[in-house]
This record gives sequence, C-alpha cells and structure tokens, in this order.
Amino acid sequence: MNKRFFDIAINVSKQMSFAQKFMAIIAMLSIPLLFLLVVLLIDTNGSIQKTQKEIQGIQSLEMLISTIYRIQDFRDHAVLQEVNLDSELIKFISDEKHFISTQIEQLSNNLFHQQPASSNIQTQIENVKAEWQLLNESQAIMRGGIESQFLHFDKVVLELQLLAKVITFESALIHDDSPINFYLINNFVNEAPKIYKNIGFLRAAGTYALSMPSVDSYTYHTLEKLAAQTEDNIALNNYSSSHIALYLNEDSDIKDGMKGLLNSAKKLLNYTYEQILDEPETLPTWKEYLEFYSNEINKMREFDTNILKYVGVQLDKRSLEQKLKFAALVIVTLLLYLLIVYFVYGIYLQLKETLKNYSQKAMALAQGDLKIRINDMSKDEFGDLAKTFNEMAEVISVNQSKLVEAEKVGSLSRMITGVAHEINTPLGIIISSYSLNKSAIENLNSLFKSEELDEDDLIEFVQSSQNTEVLIDKNLNKVVNLIETFKQVNSSLNVSPQKGVELLSLIEFAYLPIEESHKDIEFSINGGQCEIDTDVNLLTQVISNIIENAIEHGLKDALNKQIIISVKESGEQVHLSIQDNGKGISKEEISQVFEPFYTTGRINGKVGLGMHIVYIIVSQSLNGTIKISSEKDLFTRLDITLPKHRDDCEEIDIDLDDFI
Repeated sequence: MNKRFFDIAINVSKQMSFAQKFMAIIAMLSIPLLFLLVVLLIDTNGSIQKTQKEIQGIQSLEMLISTIYRIQDFRDHAVLQEVNLDSELIKFISDEKHFISTQIEQLSNNLFHQQPASSNIQTQIENVKAEWQLLNESQAIMRGGIESQFLHFDKVVLELQLLAKVITFESALIHDDSPINFYLINNFVNEAPKIYKNIGFLRAAGTYALSMPSVDSYTYHTLEKLAAQTEDNIALNNYSSSHIALYLNEDSDIKDGMKGLLNSAKKLLNYTYEQILDEPETLPTWKEYLEFYSNEINKMREFDTNILKYVGVQLDKRSLEQKLKFAALVIVTLLLYLLIVYFVYGIYLQLKETLKNYSQKAMALAQGDLKIRINDMSKDEFGDLAKTFNEMAEVISVNQSKLVEAEKVGSLSRMITGVAHEINTPLGIIISSYSLNKSAIENLNSLFKSEELDEDDLIEFVQSSQNTEVLIDKNLNKVVNLIETFKQVNSSLNVSPQKGVELLSLIEFAYLPIEESHKDIEFSINGGQCEIDTDVNLLTQVISNIIENAIEHGLKDALNKQIIISVKESGEQVHLSIQDNGKGISKEEISQVFEPFYTTGRINGKVGLGMHIVYIIVSQSLNGTIKISSEKDLFTRLDITLPKHRDDCEEIDIDLDDFI
C-alpha cells in the first residue's frame, strides 16, 4: 500500500512521545473492547432483568391464585342460596364475604409491593375491587336460571383471571423463551381456567339440582349441556397436555400432575353422569355431591400450585446462570483488558529499554569508544538494527584507524611544511648574507695581497659588513621568535586549573591592558558574576589572542570600533562570547581560521598560529568547545563553552583584582 496514504497517521505519531503512542494503542484496543463489553453487559443485564421480572410475575400469581380459588368456592356455594336455607351454608357465605374482602385488599397491597404496577395492572385491580364491592353489597339473591346465577357470581372470578393474564403479559411470562415455561404458563392462564369454570359450573349446578325436591327438566338439560362442554374441554386440554409433555423430558412430576388434573376432571364428569344424568335409583345428597367435587377440585388445584413452583424454580436457575454469565463476562473482559495492558506495557518497557541501550551505545560510539557493540540479537527489526549498528561500528573503527593514521601523517606533513616555510625564509636570508659577506672578505683579501687596497675599498667593505650584520641579526631574532611560538603550541597542553576563578575579573584582567593601548575601541561586558574552575593563564591567553586578532584583522578599518564580551551560565556550563563589529570573515576563509599557519597578515610578519593555539587551549586544555560565526561587513563572533567545575583543580586562591 502507498505510504502516502498513511501520511496523517505518521504526522500525528511524530507529534507524540513514545509513552503517548503506547497509551494511544492501549486506548484504541480498550475502546472496542469496552464497547463490546458494554453491549454484552447491556444484553445480559436485560436478560437478567427480564428473568427477575418473570420471577416477580410468578410470585404475584402465587398470591393471586389462592384468591381465585376462594372466590370460586364462594361462587359455587352462593348459587345455592335461592333453593337452600341451610344455616351452615348461610354462615359460610357470610364469613367468606368478609374474608374475601380482606384477602382482595391484601392482594392489592401485595401486588403493589411485590411488583411495580403498570397502569394496566392497576386498572385491573381496581376492576376486581369494584366488581367484588358490587357483588358484596348486593343483598338480593339473583333470580333466574342456574346459568344466570353462576355467571353473576363468576364476574369477580373472570376479573381475577384477567388480572392473571395481565400479570403474565406485563412480566413477559407469557413470552418466556423456554418452550416448557411458555406452554405451562399458557395452559395455566388460558386452558386450565376453562376446565375449572366447567367443573365449577357442574359442581354448582349439580348441587343446585340436588338441593331441590326433584331434578326438573331444565336443570337436567343444563347439566347435560355443561357435561358435554366439559367433555370437549377435557379432550382439548388432553391434546394440549400431550404436546407439552414432549418438552418435559425427565420432569415426571409435572407429567403426572397434568395426567392427574385430567383424570380428576374426568372422574368428576363421570360422577355427574353416574349420580344424576344416568338417572340412578338413588340420588346423593347435595352435601355429598358438593363434598366429592370439592375434594377432587382441591387435588386439581395442587397441580396449579406445582406448575407455578416448577416455573419459579426454572426461572431461579436461569437467573443464577445469567448472573454467573454476567460475572464471568466482566471477569473475562477485565482479565483480557489486563492481559492487553500487561503485554502492551511489557512491549513498551522492552522497546524503551532497547532504545535507551541503543542510544547509550550510539553516544559511546560518538564519543570515540570504537569497541562498543550491541549484544541484543532479537528476531525483530531491532535485531536488524543492532546488526546494522555493529556493522557500522566496525566500519567506523576501521575507517577511524585509517583516518587517524592519515591525520597523523597529514598533521605532521602540514606542521613540517609550515615550520619549514616559516623558518626557511629567514634562514635563506641569513645564508645569502653570509655568502655575500664571505665574497666581500675574499675580495678584500685579494686586494690586500695585490697591494691594490685603498681607502674607498675598505670603507665599502665596512659598510657592507655592517648591513649584513643587521640583516643576519634581524632574521636570527625572527627564527628565535618562531621557535618560541612553536613552543607555545606544546606549552598550551600543560594545564594547572584553579578552583573558583571569578570569570568577569579574569576577562577584565585579559582585556584592560589591550584597552590601554587602543583608546579608540569601546569594550563592554554583559552578564553577571560567576565562578569557574579553569587555568587562569591559558584562559587569559585565549581571550587576549581573540581580542588582538579582532583588532588586527576585523576592526582595522572600522569607524565605531566595538568589542562586546558576554557571559551566561547554563546548568553546569558557562558560555562566553566575544564579538566585534568589524568587516567580518568570508565563508571561504571562516573554515580555515583555526588551521595552523593560516593568516592573511603574513606580509606583515604574521605566522598564523595564534587562533590555532586558541583552538588547542579551549578544546584540549580547558575541556571546552569553540566555534566562529560571521557576517560580511557586520560582525565576527567566537562562542566558547566551558565546564563550570573540574576535578583536577589546584586549591590556590588567586585575587585577579591585584593584577587589574
């Protein structure tokens, strides 16, 4: 892929530190992981809340079912009031009214406490209360056929069964993901109530018929119709139960309970046929009939309770599994995140240590340790870099040896050439003068022997000898001065640094004698007082040589002559700059300023070792650096950097003010 495509990413990366890059990597890895975790946690938490809501629905149904049973019993007894004035029955109905009123109120409070009531549940509870209140306050006995009376008392039961449906819908029980739970709850709220209604109708109608002196044709036909409806309902429920049984697997208790419910319903239906509809010779009493039905209905109700318990247990298991899944998801995600952070941070530390190691090795190589090598031979790109570094160090080592040898030969050659050039001229003049003087002596001796010597010849010889003596003396002094200058190069390496030298005082000590002889030059010093460990004599020589060189070459033809000396401290270093406002140095010449024997004033007898000696003193004797910068016709500045402290200082107190 084209590298230019990643220009933006590369430029952003260049603006970041190494640590920031790895933090960005961790963040970029964490954000998708965090997003995935949030999505999964929201989904899992939603499932947990849904299951908890279903569990609350089961708890609400468990509270509701007893009330339904109570009102069903009340309904089936209440229809007997018209034909039966039994005192126990009347007392039972009266007591049940009071008890049911209390139970409905308690149910209402429990539902509001157990499950936050939606508007639908709240409305339905109010409907149940209103319907029961209307029925409870009615003092008149419902007149008409048994069906009309049954439906009149059945209104509260229907409202409670509708409340059960609303609860299953609001709690999502009716939409449970488990097929077993779905079919069992659906059977509980939709199918089973139909059987209970028909069985209850048979109980009420059969008891009603047996309470009369004889079974009239209307009641008989009503019982036949109810029996046929019940038989059809049992058949449908049997088919539904067979379908549910396919999903129950090993849950034999529920299978047996479903069979038991249908068997009890069939048993009650057969009992009605045998005891009433088949017109037996002897009919049971209404109490016997009512008691038989009530016992079997109570057995059927046990199955309803078991269904709710069974579904509740399944939901509790699911809730526990979901919570464990939620916890496992959080733990695995956190472990994965910590693992990512661990390895990314480990890579960061490894790269940081590797880069630090490489940087230190590169610095050591730059400082002249040509034996330095990198031992890290990892299999990544750093391994290739280490291999390349070692190859480079080897090449530099070989080339450095060659360069050192070449530099030695070159330096010796330049020194010999320079020395030979500087000494050869005065020696040549001396030799020529000596030859001329020798020739004059021989000529004088020849004239003397031939007795041709006169006064003029003698005077000419004396004058010539005197001129030759002056010339020889002058050039011999020049040779001596050259040798002394050469000795300065060597003496500059003899260092005796003193501790705590006041730099401003030293600068004044160096330039004040020069200022006395150059009144036309304005000297100025910028910077505060500071102390430095240095060799006073050598640093004074450096400053003096630089100032004299500036006067000789830079300020010679300047109008307003200025030399500015600046001092500035920076950590463990001191920066000293000396600047003039002279004619400057050309770019071609500036690179040769510190070369030995380079001078533009040779015609004036200059040797060209002054700035070379300055360079040697600063770089080798004073452990500093020096560089030169210049602009033509504007300025020339020499910047010197020296260490503030040295370990090889002599404990000598020098008061430079005594020398100023």
